[in-house]
Amino acid sequence: MTSLIDIIFLLLLFFMLSSTFSRFADVELGASGGGNPARQASVPAFLKLSADRLLLNGSELTNQALQAEIERLRTSANVNAVILSVDETASSQQLVDTLLVLRRSTGISLQIVR
Repeated sequence: MTSLIDIIFLLLLFFMLSSTFSRFADVELGASGGGNPARQASVPAFLKLSADRLLLNGSELTNQALQAEIERLRTSANVNAVILSVDETASSQQLVDTLLVLRRSTGISLQIVR
């Protein structure tokens, strides 16, 4: 019985020391408009997130350049929606980072698909 308690204590200590306690950023996800006919027609941009790259309408970008490109498309091509396709190779931290960049862009609605 004593050796079992020692093993449990060592496992508990291992998992406590190997885990991270940093908080991920909070991301608000709002509900969609629900087919409101009074809204203007949305012009979407297609964003694909995978483990090794980020594609916006087929062009490869970094997270730092994403917000500037979204703003450019919003003003020049009247893009007011982003459809985000998340590959299964993308990590949850990459998704959170991308959502935070998209959240800074005002007037852009977001839809996440797989």
